[in-house]
Amino acid sequence: MTDPILSALERATLFLRDAYDDINVDGVLGYRILQAYLNGVLDKWESQPGLQPSRQRVVRLVEKLSLLVGQAELAVERNTPEYYTQFVPALRPGFWKIPRQWIQTDPSLVPSQNNISGCLNGELSDSCISHLLGTRGDDAGPCSVPNYCSGVMTKLGCSNYSLSHQLFYFMFADLQQCPNPLFRDTQYYKNVFCASMKKINIDAEKEARLNTLGDLFVENILLCGLAGFSDLYQPRWLKIILNWQKPRKGCFWMYGDQFQSSNQTSEEPSQRSQRVKREEKILKGGCSSHNTAVAVAALGGFLHYGGF
Repeated sequence: MTDPILSALERATLFLRDAYDDINVDGVLGYRILQAYLNGVLDKWESQPGLQPSRQRVVRLVEKLSLLVGQAELAVERNTPEYYTQFVPALRPGFWKIPRQWIQTDPSLVPSQNNISGCLNGELSDSCISHLLGTRGDDAGPCSVPNYCSGVMTKLGCSNYSLSHQLFYFMFADLQQCPNPLFRDTQYYKNVFCASMKKINIDAEKEARLNTLGDLFVENILLCGLAGFSDLYQPRWLKIILNWQKPRKGCFWMYGDQFQSSNQTSEEPSQRSQRVKREEKILKGGCSSHNTAVAVAALGGFLHYGGF
């Protein structure tokens, strides 16, 4: 599947060329993760003669993305300066690290019951992550963990975006090498969260709910793959992601009929929908900034893992 993945990423790079001035923070973050994966692919394929034609395609992608993602970051800083400031460390080159070893999820760790209250919301997620990044503008510095964050981020039985961003929080702590005692159990929480996230994906596929859960489905693959869980890189899930790309535009659309936005301009408030993580941005022509971000980053993970 190397060729279909690279072809999809080449189209997504052309999309970024046309839309870099209009994507949001999530969009830049997704392409930064993709860059980390592509650099890893270059290292792995360097000594494999049979992969040199594909490696040259990756070289060209890396060169193009280096310029385009930098331009997109500057645009986000200009368009949404306060929000950009909260996440600026994660938007810089070199922040994201790719897995060096792999494990698989354990279905027995899935909580027997789901919590329906007291789980993470978008505003709280942003607040807790910015405390870890040290971008709150106070004197606490990086790796600050307020009590309200330690409670909600370790709450078991949450689902959907609340669950995926609990995992995201612990991944940020890893990248920051935070010394707080809370993070001594990081691998335990990763194990529990990704077991639950894989089950969500399996159930969504089995119950034919991907038309409403497609964005979450891909986000789960992206985050658990980035956390080192190889069993979410399933060939049939890769094909599903590839089929969500708009071939002519290069962006991704996974929302089914939830939004009808193809005739709207990118400045219309009706195109923005509040997700649990942060504000989504639906772009002109029926393109999603968040869908595209999680898709390109997940595809980077498939490409990197498939080279082992």
